[in-house]
Amino acid sequence: MAKICGAMACCHSPYLYTQPEDWNEIRMRKPVREDVPWDSPEGNKAKFDRCMKAFAVLKEKIEKIKPDVLLIVSNDQLENFDFRNYPTKAICLHPEMEGQATTSGYLQRIMGKDFAPVKNWARVKGHPALGKELLIGLMKKGFDPAFMVELPKKARGLAHAFLRPAYYLSPQYDIPILPFYLNCYYAPQPSAKRCYELGKAIREVVEESTLDLKVVVLGSGGLWHTPEIPDAYLDEDFDKAFLTHLSSGNARRLAEYFDSIPWPYSSAPP
Repeated sequence: MAKICGAMACCHSPYLYTQPEDWNEIRMRKPVREDVPWDSPEGNKAKFDRCMKAFAVLKEKIEKIKPDVLLIVSNDQLENFDFRNYPTKAICLHPEMEGQATTSGYLQRIMGKDFAPVKNWARVKGHPALGKELLIGLMKKGFDPAFMVELPKKARGLAHAFLRPAYYLSPQYDIPILPFYLNCYYAPQPSAKRCYELGKAIREVVEESTLDLKVVVLGSGGLWHTPEIPDAYLDEDFDKAFLTHLSSGNARRLAEYFDSIPWPYSSAPP
């Protein structure tokens, strides 16, 4: 019987995968709003250190659990899908995947090739057996995820949202990853209520499975996220309230709060 032995969440911001000494220079190459305050190099280093400390906590938990698979739920930003076919939910059943694990491509665009990290391409095993059980089990429970048996854009590789977290949590890429794509980036996105119901269904399917697996579920993403959109900003009140609900452990209340917020910005197909 499979069992969910841990549920975690982390951010996959590109700045987490670059050195803090480069942050201000990257920002100068990619201008943002003038009213956004700048941090000193010391401030950037302190923020980076706090983030690394937090990643270390998750890594330690994973090492204690020794999971057989990381079920990572995240989005795709036109890396594996495009607007010819953009599913709300999709499961990757590929037995082995590869792609950019750090921000190599991002840095090359912004800074030039000299800023590309040495270690930027990774290969990791998938878990098609659990993926198939999720696919069939979720359909029986009223969800209809799409699926793929290979990455549609092989040269691009697996979307960054799935490989970046493993860079710190499983640096040897020795834990298989089951990518579960959830469209939380391009309108129309599923409601938080629907995501809450999906999470419950995923747990039920995993724990009904006859596979002998220890599973860790990892949400990979961020909070208020409107990059490169005119007049984009950070809604700190939203972020703080969201984190308060998250820390309370009341997922239903968190979903209700999320759905109550009017969204002034939403990426949509052209």
